[in-house]
Amino acid sequence: MELKIGTKIVELRRKKGMTQEQLAAILGVSAPAVSKWETDSSCPDIALLCPLARALGTNVDTLLSFEEELSQESMGQYMNEIIRLSRQGETGAAEERLNGLLRAYPSNIPLKFCAMSALTVFDMNERQGEEETRQRWRRQKKELAQAIHDDGNPAFYLASVSMLVALALEEEDLESAEKLLRENIGKTGDFTYQWMRLYLKKGQRDQALEVLQRQTYKLVGDLRACLASLMEQELGLERHRVLEICRIMEELDGLFYIQGSSGLLATAKPAKYGVKAFSIGSSGLLAEVYLREGDSEKALEYLETLTEQIVGTPVAPNPLIFAPAINDRLEQAGFSREIKMAILQGLEKDACFAPLRGQERFDTLVRRIADNLEDN
Repeated sequence: MELKIGTKIVELRRKKGMTQEQLAAILGVSAPAVSKWETDSSCPDIALLCPLARALGTNVDTLLSFEEELSQESMGQYMNEIIRLSRQGETGAAEERLNGLLRAYPSNIPLKFCAMSALTVFDMNERQGEEETRQRWRRQKKELAQAIHDDGNPAFYLASVSMLVALALEEEDLESAEKLLRENIGKTGDFTYQWMRLYLKKGQRDQALEVLQRQTYKLVGDLRACLASLMEQELGLERHRVLEICRIMEELDGLFYIQGSSGLLATAKPAKYGVKAFSIGSSGLLAEVYLREGDSEKALEYLETLTEQIVGTPVAPNPLIFAPAINDRLEQAGFSREIKMAILQGLEKDACFAPLRGQERFDTLVRRIADNLEDN
């Protein structure tokens, strides 16, 4: 950013009720010199900054519009202007503005992060640009990403790793890309796409498929867990909304064939109105919902469906999506023994099922689950 203090000098001089000639006389310079400062045709000599600030009743920081750090609001305004210039075909001016900001705030990590994004926009808006220019932008993105990575700011660290890996893959530097990914195994963040691209670059299609299938399987499990949590009584959702969530879970299970507690879905925790293990399948969730609503008949229908899922032949996750990576590595599909036991205990002991105990249909399904556990 160029030093432009002309507007500030005009503002402060007029506030003091001084003419250009009067200010010039105080500082021992000519009136044309003051005029040039105010139009940003030239800047005051550094030796005049303190006397100028005193004459205008301010300090040098205010005179120079100094900010120790760039505010979020100011940065947003600057970046919007830079992106606007690039989209209007004035990428050269946009790049000059961006680099001026980076020089003015050399240690600002959020600015470096925004600058990486801006350089990507430049590249997108200049598809017909010279390769030399595009290479310059890539080098700058790499420098910015490395600076963010080395700083270690947790808000931007993972984004910097993703950028460095992407650039390394573009440059066919597979060793550096893999090193970065391995350094960040176990850290919060999803590098599935980067691992996939790396494996494909190395010609390892099976590993690329596996990393995608494993992440898909995990995401489906996370989604189901979130949907189940939405139905907690404490949230107080209306009945029709809870039933709609159950319907969505049924559709989800139908699409992915994930109905038990195999693999990543094997979790259970107590809940206020039952056992969360009982809610692993959408049938169990629907049974709980209808019990809360006092509809025992509907609850029994879904409990019987759940029982069939527990004691019947396990259904592996949808092979069109998860084979071979997931299906070939699952120890077993369906409900684990621990989840079956938790469900059985819930049916036998939890207060929410008290209205059903003693009814033949309910007692029959409880016996079927107990017998299944004994057989296995």
